[in-house]
Amino acid sequence: MSSMESFLTYTKKIWPKQLLKDGVINTRLIWLGLLGVILLVMGGVIDRQNVNPSPKVSNEPLKVPAAANLSYEEAVEGKLTHTLSQVKGAGTVVVNITWENSTTQEHARNITKESKIIQEKDTAGGVRSTTETKESTQILVSKENNMDRPVLVREIKPMIKGVLVIADGAYDSNIKAILTKAVEAGLGIPSYKITVLAQKK
Repeated sequence: MSSMESFLTYTKKIWPKQLLKDGVINTRLIWLGLLGVILLVMGGVIDRQNVNPSPKVSNEPLKVPAAANLSYEEAVEGKLTHTLSQVKGAGTVVVNITWENSTTQEHARNITKESKIIQEKDTAGGVRSTTETKESTQILVSKENNMDRPVLVREIKPMIKGVLVIADGAYDSNIKAILTKAVEAGLGIPSYKITVLAQKK
């Protein structure tokens, strides 16, 4: 028995009868099967190319318009608005931050304490002691440009209570997720404090 005959005998046992025709493998069915596999593979590649690529945040340096006398809160909102508007697909962005409190400043103080103990003796030989305490506090000032300004020891930034982001592209769940992650990373707050909504059309 030749190797070809043993191969055909083996294939008759394994392959369904439609694939064998007079002991020869039906090549048309094999070609159709291969064509189907090729179409499946090509379909997967084409689908991957049509999927929207995930939007990316621009690597350009952040340019926040310089405005005189902006408060810390306004500066953070402006910077965040500018940053989020750089996200591809976000469109126009409006940011509103709710704060726990406002910025507080602690100034250097000059504290003067003065204590005086007065002892009085009465005619019966008793001693009466009285303590007199005076305390005065004065804020230290320094001259800057011929103006007196209080000396700042530290500035306590307010805590963020929540962030509302309204964006044109937020109707897309991918953009919404990217904007949420960007706010999380930019402000260092958890996602449950962030709400991202689509802008009204």
